[in-house]
Parts: sequence; C-alpha cells; structure tokens
Amino acid sequence: MMMMTARGTYILLFILGINLIGQLSAGQENQIVPQAILRPALPAATVDTTPDIRLDESDLDRIIDLREQFERQNAGYSAPMAPGENLLRFLKKDELEISDEAMYWARLVRDASTVFDNTMTFKDTILVNPLFLPIVFRADFLPKDLTFYDFSALKEKTPYDNLYPADSIFKDVERVKGFEEMAYKYVQNNYPTYFRYSMRDLPGEVIKPNVIKKNVFEDLPLKAEADANFEDVDAPAKFIPERKYWVSAFESALQFSQNYVSPNWHKGGSSNLNLFTQNKLKYDYKKDKVQVTNELEFKASVYTAPKDTLRNYKIGDDVFRIHSNVGYAAFSKWYYTFDFEFKTQFFTNYQENTDVKQAAFLAPLTINLGLGMKYDLTKTFNKHKKVTFSTNLAPFSYTYMYANKEIDYSRHGFTLNEETGKYNNHLSQIGSTVRADLTFNFNRHVSWQSRLYFFTTYGKHTIGEFENTLVMAISRFFSTRIYVHVRYDDGVTKTADNDTYFQLNELLSFGFNYKW
Repeated sequence: MMMMTARGTYILLFILGINLIGQLSAGQENQIVPQAILRPALPAATVDTTPDIRLDESDLDRIIDLREQFERQNAGYSAPMAPGENLLRFLKKDELEISDEAMYWARLVRDASTVFDNTMTFKDTILVNPLFLPIVFRADFLPKDLTFYDFSALKEKTPYDNLYPADSIFKDVERVKGFEEMAYKYVQNNYPTYFRYSMRDLPGEVIKPNVIKKNVFEDLPLKAEADANFEDVDAPAKFIPERKYWVSAFESALQFSQNYVSPNWHKGGSSNLNLFTQNKLKYDYKKDKVQVTNELEFKASVYTAPKDTLRNYKIGDDVFRIHSNVGYAAFSKWYYTFDFEFKTQFFTNYQENTDVKQAAFLAPLTINLGLGMKYDLTKTFNKHKKVTFSTNLAPFSYTYMYANKEIDYSRHGFTLNEETGKYNNHLSQIGSTVRADLTFNFNRHVSWQSRLYFFTTYGKHTIGEFENTLVMAISRFFSTRIYVHVRYDDGVTKTADNDTYFQLNELLSFGFNYKW
C-alpha cells in the first residue's frame, strides 16, 4: 500500500480511461474494471473531507500497457488502395461526344441531295416552284446561256428565215423563270445571311456501295449440245429426308370452374372453386417391325369443400400413370405386344368430416403386366380431320395392388382376411386385360379423346373404366373441356349410402391449354 499525490491520481485516471475505451472498441467483455471509482484529490483546504485513494498491486496489474492497447486498436487498419478503373469510370462522368460516323450520317440526313442518284438532277425531280423552297446557295458561277460559237452558223439559210423568225414556244415559261432568277440574285446579293447551308455542312467523304452484278449466263445447270440424245436422260437425284424413329408429343391443360352462391340464395347451396390439371407426355419409337409406345400422364382435380369442418379443400381426381407397350409386327396392322402399366396417386384424400384416409401417396399402387396383340389404325380425311385408334388385347394379364399406409381398403377392392377380420394390404390377380384409345379430330378446334380399360379374373373380379373428353379450343392457348369418367368395380364393399358398383366423375372446365 502506498500514498498517491493529486498529480499521480490524474495520470492514473487518464490511463484507466484509455484502457476502458480500448476494451469497449476491441469487444473484450471479460476485462475486469476496477470497482473503486477513482476521483482526483482536492486542494489542501478540503483534504480532510476527501479520503485518500489506495491501490494495491492487483489493481496495478490490470492496467494494460499503452503500446499494447494502441496495437490492438490498429489491428484492423489497412492501407488505402487506389480506386479501380470501374470506380473511376463511375465517379468520372464521360463527356458526351459524337463520333465521326454519327456526324456523317446526321449530315447525310440533312443533305437532301444525297437521296437522288448521281445520274439525276433537280430538274428531273423538283415538281414545285423552286422560288418557294428553302434558300440554298446553288453556286451558279457561269451563266446558263454561255456559248463560244453560234450553232445556227452551220445550218443552211433559206430566203424564208427572215420572214418567219423561229421563236421558242415556251416564251412565257422562260419569262417567269427570269423573274425567279432575278429574285434569287437579289436575295443572294443583299441578304447573304439567309442561306442556311455552306461548304462545312457537306460531307467530307461519301460512302457509295459497290454494285455487284451477277452474270446470269455463268454456271448454268443445263447446257445445250449440238448432238444431244434426248432418249438417254438421267432423272434427278431423289431427295430422301432423314427418318426420325423417335416421335414425341406433349399436351398440358390447366382449367378451373367457379361457382358463387350468396348466403341468402332462395334455393340454398354453397360456393365452390374447382381446379383441374392434366398433363400427357408421349415418346414413341418405330423402326422396321419394332414399335414402342411410352406414355406419362398426371391428372389432378382440387375443389373447395365448404361442408367439411376439418379441411378447406378435397381431392376429386388424382392419377399418376406410366404406360409402356412394346410390339413386334405380326401381319397387316397387328403386333405381338408386351404391355406394362403403373398407376398410383400423389395426394392424400380424407373422408368428409373425418380423419379416415381414402387414398394417399403410393397407397394404393397398381401394376399391370400383359401379353397379347395390338391393333393400330390411323386415317386422315383432310388437313385437320383425323382418326387414330389403338387397341391392345392381353389374354394373359397379371395385376398387383399394394398399399403401404392405413387407408379405407374397402373402397379399392382389397380382400378381407377372415381369420383376422382385417383387409389385406396387397392383392394379386391373374386374368385378361383390354385397352383401347381413340382420338378423333373433327376439325382444327374440336377433338374427342376416349380411353377404355377392362380387366377381369374370369368371374371373380371385374374392373372397367371408360373416359371421354371433348375439347373445344377457343384459341391456341384457351379451350373448354367436358370430361366424363365412368368406372365399374365389383370388388368394393357396398354400404348403406352407396349400394352400386358404378362410379361417375364429370367435369366442365375452361382454361389454359397447350400442346405440341
């Protein structure tokens, strides 16, 4: 312990202040600040009222060296760098300058004489009185009647020349022309400032295009010969375009329908909004006797559900389908085929006002394999009227259905396990399958698309689907669709509310449509 004078106290406070400032700037939160608040000593008259400040060695050890503190503060200092070219270009605004080429074209536009060809003169083009045109210096240095000899001296003279002197029939026109020349000369001599153009306005260099003349008699494909043999004539080489074995097609539709019903509507009802999308992609291959058909289809329908107290929307139709058919030509339009189809859905759909899942992603999924024959027919009536028909008969067909989630199995045809009393989550069936696709283009704007699917296990289980779509195009990108889907499935379980195997899905929509 030691005593300190007033001067030493001021120096110590100055060092502590610099230390605190350095600690705050360097972000050192863990530095220990002396708890005692140091105050300067008062004059001698008030020494008895101010206690002396006493510091121990631990307080002195906390004082950081000034040089170390300055080095820590200057750790983030970096030398200034010279500004780059981009920054200087931004700071220094370029002066607007006009290039020589721009000045040439500007003067060329102002000079009306460049519009005419070199073989033309103003006498051939001006149809108005030049006296009322803008005053331009014409540089008429020589008189127009300048002659060095008499043209009539070489002609034979007859005794009748003096009796009937020849005169111009345009005497009046020449008189008017003389008045105009006098007016022009008067302005030229008395008011030269009225002339707008001078030699400085004329272009220094005139760029003239080079005319390339093609000789039409050069390199003729046919040459006439004296001893030509017209019986020995070679036909021109036949042009055979490169054949494309892969053909693609795509069609996409995004359509909606909306219905609004006011709360006081006399017949009741509820407002709803329906959104429908359908996307089809085809990628086919055909070469010699091999034919491959690949189809990818995604179809979904979402609509608002005002009667559902748990959800605001429901899924009406959700289909994701991959179909492939490999065929080998047999005879005429028939092919031996192997058919494959994978079908499932993407979204989860619940029963109204409950948490029971009716369908979910990959629940269920259906795989169908079949061996059989296929028939293709394409008939074109005119440019826009065309019929395309295809049917595949598979007497040997295998169908496998599986669900990896808890759903309402009774809606999809799963079998009931009599021992456990629960539905099995998988189903295997062997039978026969029939597929048929029809596309009829009535004209450029109206077409009908139809699809038929039929599967049977010879009496135990039968599934049938029949889809029809009528497309009426308003323009290239907008159309109206009428969609009807009828389905029959005798594998579902009947309920008190629904005691039929027939199912129906109908939709009328308008919206965007695109295909190629």
